Amino acid sequence: MIHPAPRIKHDGICRAALDREAEREAIFAAALYRCEVCRMPVNRYGTAQLAHRIPATVANLKKYGAEIIHHRLNLAPVCGLRCNDAVLIGGDPQAREELVDRILAVKEKEA
Repeated sequence: MIHPAPRIKHDGICRAALDREAEREAIFAAALYRCEVCRMPVNRYGTAQLAHRIPATVANLKKYGAEIIHHRLNLAPVCGLRCNDAVLIGGDPQAREELVDRILAVKEKEA
């Protein structure tokens, strides 16, 4: 998961950073390094991006918590800002709550 984890240093490298990078790489690999919206390579405009479906705003982090906002199901691989905007569901309360319910169900199974 991409969320703050305990900082355990191993050979000078933070374990939380390694975990986040591994999760990020797994999300891109699952999408075959293609943009979820236009299917072009995620590095089409430079650095590959992960877009939050429910935006990572202060209000959303307070309401849902970092584990929901930074969960892999709330992240979409995209190639650029236009496609980033296309995955946003923050303005659709029903879609937002359905996604939160899906994330909670996955977290429950993982526990």
